[in-house]
Amino acid sequence: MRFSTITAAIAAIAVAVTAAPIHMNKAPSHSTASIDILNFALTLEHLEAAFYNEGYNRFDDKAFTDAGFDPKVRNRIGHIKDHENVHVTTITEVISSLGGHPVPSCTYKFPVHNVHQFLAIAQALETTGVSAYTGALDGLDGELLTGAGTIVTVEARQSYFLNVVLGQIGFPYAFDTPLNPRQIITLATSFIQECPFDIGVTPYTHLNAELPANGSSKVITSFAHEDKYSIEDTWCQFLYGNHLVISHRSECTLPPTAIGYVYVFVTSSKKPVNKPGSDILAGPALLFNGSHDH
Repeated sequence: MRFSTITAAIAAIAVAVTAAPIHMNKAPSHSTASIDILNFALTLEHLEAAFYNEGYNRFDDKAFTDAGFDPKVRNRIGHIKDHENVHVTTITEVISSLGGHPVPSCTYKFPVHNVHQFLAIAQALETTGVSAYTGALDGLDGELLTGAGTIVTVEARQSYFLNVVLGQIGFPYAFDTPLNPRQIITLATSFIQECPFDIGVTPYTHLNAELPANGSSKVITSFAHEDKYSIEDTWCQFLYGNHLVISHRSECTLPPTAIGYVYVFVTSSKKPVNKPGSDILAGPALLFNGSHDH
Protein backbone atom coordinates (compact mmCIF):
# COMPACT_ATOMS: atom_id res chain seq x y z
CA MET A 1 0.00 0.00 0.00
CA ARG A 2 1.26 3.49 -0.83
CA PHE A 3 1.39 6.39 1.57
CA SER A 4 2.56 9.98 1.49
CA THR A 5 5.20 10.58 4.15
CA ILE A 6 3.65 13.97 4.66
CA THR A 7 0.67 12.59 6.49
CA ALA A 8 -2.88 13.88 6.50
CA ALA A 9 -2.12 15.90 9.61
CA ILE A 10 0.75 17.67 7.88
CA ALA A 11 -1.30 18.23 4.75
CA ALA A 12 -3.95 19.98 6.82
CA ILE A 13 -1.33 22.47 7.99
CA ALA A 14 0.17 22.94 4.53
CA VAL A 15 -3.18 24.00 3.05
CA ALA A 16 -3.04 27.21 5.05
CA VAL A 17 0.55 28.07 4.14
CA THR A 18 1.17 30.19 1.04
CA ALA A 19 4.30 31.33 -0.73
CA ALA A 20 4.66 34.32 1.61
CA PRO A 21 7.83 34.33 3.73
CA ILE A 22 7.63 33.34 7.37
CA HIS A 23 7.28 36.41 9.58
CA MET A 24 10.74 36.87 11.07
CA ASN A 25 13.02 39.60 12.24
CA LYS A 26 15.98 40.31 10.02
CA ALA A 27 19.09 38.28 10.83
CA PRO A 28 22.56 39.83 10.93
CA SER A 29 24.19 39.95 7.51
CA HIS A 30 27.05 37.60 6.86
CA SER A 31 30.19 38.37 4.92
CA THR A 32 30.64 35.14 3.02
CA ALA A 33 28.52 32.75 0.99
CA SER A 34 29.93 29.86 3.01
CA ILE A 35 28.53 31.25 6.27
CA ASP A 36 25.15 31.74 4.62
CA ILE A 37 25.16 28.11 3.44
CA LEU A 38 26.21 26.88 6.87
CA ASN A 39 23.46 28.91 8.55
CA PHE A 40 20.93 27.45 6.14
CA ALA A 41 22.19 23.97 7.09
CA LEU A 42 22.01 24.95 10.77
CA THR A 43 18.37 26.00 10.30
CA LEU A 44 17.56 22.50 9.07
CA GLU A 45 19.64 20.80 11.77
CA HIS A 46 17.84 22.80 14.46
CA LEU A 47 14.55 21.54 13.03
CA GLU A 48 15.68 17.91 12.96
CA ALA A 49 17.17 18.05 16.45
CA ALA A 50 13.99 19.58 17.89
CA PHE A 51 11.87 16.94 16.16
CA TYR A 52 13.89 13.99 17.49
CA ASN A 53 14.27 15.46 20.97
CA GLU A 54 10.51 15.91 21.23
CA GLY A 55 9.56 12.55 19.71
CA TYR A 56 12.12 10.48 21.61
CA ASN A 57 11.00 11.95 24.93
CA ARG A 58 7.32 11.55 24.06
CA PHE A 59 7.30 7.92 22.88
CA ASP A 60 8.85 5.34 25.20
CA ASP A 61 9.71 1.70 24.48
CA LYS A 62 6.15 0.60 25.18
CA ALA A 63 4.78 3.09 22.65
CA PHE A 64 7.01 1.55 19.99
CA THR A 65 6.11 -2.04 20.88
CA ASP A 66 2.40 -1.15 21.03
CA ALA A 67 2.80 0.24 17.51
CA GLY A 68 4.31 -3.07 16.37
CA PHE A 69 7.98 -2.08 16.34
CA ASP A 70 10.94 -3.66 18.11
CA PRO A 71 12.21 -1.51 21.03
CA LYS A 72 15.57 -1.45 19.23
CA VAL A 73 13.98 0.94 16.75
CA ARG A 74 13.59 3.51 19.52
CA ASN A 75 17.22 2.94 20.51
CA ARG A 76 18.31 3.73 16.96
CA ILE A 77 16.10 6.82 17.01
CA GLY A 78 18.03 7.85 20.12
CA HIS A 79 21.26 7.54 18.13
CA ILE A 80 19.83 9.72 15.35
CA LYS A 81 18.70 12.26 17.96
CA ASP A 82 22.22 12.42 19.36
CA HIS A 83 23.71 12.82 15.87
CA GLU A 84 21.42 15.73 15.02
CA ASN A 85 22.27 17.50 18.27
CA VAL A 86 25.98 17.05 17.55
CA HIS A 87 25.45 18.48 14.06
CA VAL A 88 23.81 21.56 15.62
CA THR A 89 26.70 22.05 18.05
CA THR A 90 29.40 21.49 15.45
CA ILE A 91 27.94 23.75 12.74
CA THR A 92 27.32 26.44 15.36
CA GLU A 93 30.97 26.30 16.40
CA VAL A 94 32.20 26.39 12.80
CA ILE A 95 30.09 29.46 11.96
CA SER A 96 31.39 31.25 15.06
CA SER A 97 34.98 30.33 14.21
CA LEU A 98 34.50 31.93 10.78
CA GLY A 99 33.31 35.16 12.37
CA GLY A 100 29.65 34.55 11.57
CA HIS A 101 26.57 34.65 13.77
CA PRO A 102 24.87 31.23 14.09
CA VAL A 103 21.11 31.36 13.68
CA PRO A 104 19.06 30.30 16.72
CA SER A 105 16.37 27.66 16.85
CA CYS A 106 12.85 28.40 15.61
CA THR A 107 9.46 27.49 17.06
CA TYR A 108 8.16 24.33 15.41
CA LYS A 109 4.87 22.55 14.83
CA PHE A 110 5.10 18.78 14.51
CA PRO A 111 1.65 17.20 13.95
CA VAL A 112 2.61 13.88 15.54
CA HIS A 113 0.02 11.84 17.42
CA ASN A 114 1.51 8.35 17.30
CA VAL A 115 4.69 6.40 16.58
CA HIS A 116 3.76 5.69 12.95
CA GLN A 117 3.38 9.40 12.22
CA PHE A 118 6.62 10.12 14.06
CA LEU A 119 8.59 7.62 11.95
CA ALA A 120 6.95 8.78 8.71
CA ILE A 121 7.93 12.39 9.37
CA ALA A 122 11.42 11.29 10.42
CA GLN A 123 11.75 9.52 7.07
CA ALA A 124 10.64 12.67 5.26
CA LEU A 125 13.10 14.84 7.19
CA GLU A 126 16.07 12.56 6.56
CA THR A 127 15.28 12.28 2.85
CA THR A 128 14.98 16.05 2.62
CA GLY A 129 18.21 16.46 4.61
CA VAL A 130 20.14 14.36 2.11
CA SER A 131 18.75 16.42 -0.78
CA ALA A 132 19.55 19.68 1.04
CA TYR A 133 23.19 18.82 1.73
CA THR A 134 23.67 17.35 -1.73
CA GLY A 135 22.33 20.54 -3.28
CA ALA A 136 24.57 22.74 -1.11
CA LEU A 137 27.87 20.97 -1.74
CA ASP A 138 28.74 22.92 -4.87
CA GLY A 139 28.70 26.14 -2.83
CA LEU A 140 31.45 24.93 -0.47
CA ASP A 141 35.10 24.04 -0.87
CA GLY A 142 38.09 22.85 1.12
CA GLU A 143 37.50 21.74 4.70
CA LEU A 144 33.91 23.02 4.66
CA LEU A 145 33.11 20.80 1.68
CA THR A 146 34.69 17.80 3.39
CA GLY A 147 32.82 18.55 6.62
CA ALA A 148 29.47 18.80 4.84
CA GLY A 149 30.26 15.55 3.03
CA THR A 150 30.76 13.76 6.35
CA ILE A 151 27.30 14.91 7.46
CA VAL A 152 25.42 14.02 4.27
CA THR A 153 26.68 10.43 4.43
CA VAL A 154 25.33 10.11 7.97
CA GLU A 155 21.99 11.59 6.89
CA ALA A 156 21.88 9.02 4.09
CA ARG A 157 22.47 6.15 6.54
CA GLN A 158 19.68 7.46 8.74
CA SER A 159 17.41 7.70 5.71
CA TYR A 160 18.26 4.10 4.79
CA PHE A 161 17.39 2.90 8.30
CA LEU A 162 14.01 4.61 8.32
CA ASN A 163 13.18 3.34 4.84
CA VAL A 164 13.81 -0.23 5.99
CA VAL A 165 11.92 0.20 9.27
CA LEU A 166 8.90 1.37 7.26
CA GLY A 167 9.09 -1.62 4.93
CA GLN A 168 10.55 0.14 1.91
CA ILE A 169 13.69 -0.19 -0.18
CA GLY A 170 16.58 1.23 1.82
CA PHE A 171 18.44 2.58 -1.20
CA PRO A 172 15.90 2.95 -4.03
CA TYR A 173 18.05 4.82 -6.56
CA ALA A 174 21.63 4.82 -7.82
CA PHE A 175 21.85 8.58 -7.25
CA ASP A 176 20.36 10.98 -4.71
CA THR A 177 18.43 14.10 -5.66
CA PRO A 178 19.84 17.58 -4.95
CA LEU A 179 17.36 20.35 -4.17
CA ASN A 180 18.05 24.08 -4.02
CA PRO A 181 17.41 26.19 -0.89
CA ARG A 182 14.04 27.52 -2.05
CA GLN A 183 12.78 24.00 -2.75
CA ILE A 184 14.06 22.78 0.63
CA ILE A 185 12.57 25.64 2.61
CA THR A 186 9.20 24.99 0.96
CA LEU A 187 9.24 21.56 2.60
CA ALA A 188 10.72 22.77 5.89
CA THR A 189 8.16 25.51 6.48
CA SER A 190 5.49 22.86 6.93
CA PHE A 191 7.07 22.38 10.35
CA ILE A 192 8.20 25.93 11.20
CA GLN A 193 5.76 28.10 13.11
CA GLU A 194 7.96 31.14 13.67
CA CYS A 195 11.62 32.13 13.56
CA PRO A 196 13.49 35.00 15.25
CA PHE A 197 15.44 35.66 12.03
CA ASP A 198 15.02 35.85 8.27
CA ILE A 199 16.88 33.16 6.34
CA GLY A 200 16.40 35.13 3.15
CA VAL A 201 14.60 32.39 1.22
CA THR A 202 10.95 32.65 0.20
CA PRO A 203 9.19 29.29 -0.13
CA TYR A 204 7.12 28.33 -3.11
CA THR A 205 3.42 27.78 -2.60
CA HIS A 206 2.89 24.57 -0.66
CA LEU A 207 1.63 21.65 -2.68
CA ASN A 208 -0.63 18.91 -1.37
CA ALA A 209 0.02 15.68 -3.23
CA GLU A 210 -1.19 12.20 -2.43
CA LEU A 211 -1.67 8.79 -3.97
CA PRO A 212 -5.15 7.27 -3.76
CA ALA A 213 -5.54 4.32 -1.40
CA ASN A 214 -6.95 2.22 -4.26
CA GLY A 215 -3.46 1.69 -5.67
CA SER A 216 -3.88 4.08 -8.58
CA SER A 217 -0.69 5.70 -9.88
CA LYS A 218 -2.42 9.03 -10.55
CA VAL A 219 -1.28 11.67 -8.08
CA ILE A 220 -3.92 14.02 -6.68
CA THR A 221 -2.58 17.57 -6.34
CA SER A 222 -3.95 20.81 -4.93
CA PHE A 223 -2.53 24.16 -3.86
CA ALA A 224 -3.67 27.63 -2.83
CA HIS A 225 -5.18 29.75 -5.62
CA GLU A 226 -4.92 26.94 -8.14
CA ASP A 227 -8.14 28.18 -9.71
CA LYS A 228 -6.07 30.94 -11.32
CA TYR A 229 -4.53 28.35 -13.63
CA SER A 230 -6.20 26.11 -16.16
CA ILE A 231 -5.39 22.45 -15.69
CA GLU A 232 -4.69 22.30 -19.42
CA ASP A 233 -1.82 24.77 -18.90
CA THR A 234 -0.14 23.07 -15.96
CA TRP A 235 2.17 20.10 -15.58
CA CYS A 236 3.25 17.65 -12.90
CA GLN A 237 6.98 17.14 -12.59
CA PHE A 238 8.41 14.17 -10.68
CA LEU A 239 11.99 14.45 -9.44
CA TYR A 240 13.64 11.37 -7.93
CA GLY A 241 17.15 9.91 -8.02
CA ASN A 242 18.64 11.46 -11.16
CA HIS A 243 15.33 11.17 -13.00
CA LEU A 244 12.90 13.88 -14.04
CA VAL A 245 9.56 12.88 -15.53
CA ILE A 246 7.00 15.44 -16.72
CA SER A 247 3.34 14.73 -17.37
CA HIS A 248 0.31 16.88 -18.05
CA ARG A 249 -1.53 17.68 -14.82
CA SER A 250 -4.71 16.16 -16.19
CA GLU A 251 -2.80 12.86 -16.06
CA CYS A 252 -0.18 13.47 -13.31
CA THR A 253 0.81 9.81 -13.32
CA LEU A 254 3.50 8.53 -11.01
CA PRO A 255 6.39 7.14 -13.10
CA PRO A 256 6.79 3.34 -12.87
CA THR A 257 10.50 3.75 -12.05
CA ALA A 258 9.70 5.81 -8.93
CA ILE A 259 10.19 3.11 -6.31
CA GLY A 260 11.00 5.24 -3.28
CA TYR A 261 10.89 8.93 -2.49
CA VAL A 262 9.43 11.26 -5.14
CA TYR A 263 9.44 15.06 -5.15
CA VAL A 264 6.32 16.39 -6.91
CA PHE A 265 5.98 19.87 -8.42
CA VAL A 266 3.25 21.65 -10.35
CA THR A 267 4.54 24.00 -13.04
CA SER A 268 3.14 26.34 -15.68
CA SER A 269 5.50 25.04 -18.36
CA LYS A 270 7.58 21.98 -19.19
CA LYS A 271 10.83 23.68 -18.21
CA PRO A 272 12.62 21.20 -15.90
CA VAL A 273 12.40 22.05 -12.20
CA ASN A 274 16.04 21.03 -11.73
CA LYS A 275 17.20 23.68 -14.22
CA PRO A 276 17.34 27.49 -13.86
CA GLY A 277 14.26 29.36 -15.00
CA SER A 278 11.68 26.70 -14.20
CA ASP A 279 8.10 27.91 -13.79
CA ILE A 280 7.14 26.37 -10.44
CA LEU A 281 3.62 27.13 -9.27
CA ALA A 282 3.72 24.89 -6.19
CA GLY A 283 5.93 22.33 -4.53
CA PRO A 284 7.81 20.30 -3.97
CA ALA A 285 5.68 17.87 -2.03
CA LEU A 286 7.34 14.66 -0.87
CA LEU A 287 5.73 11.28 -1.51
CA PHE A 288 6.96 7.77 -0.94
CA ASN A 289 5.89 5.09 -3.35
CA GLY A 290 6.06 1.81 -1.51
CA SER A 291 4.78 -0.20 1.40
CA HIS A 292 4.75 1.04 4.96
CA ASP A 293 4.13 -2.47 6.24
CA HIS A 294 6.87 -3.24 8.76
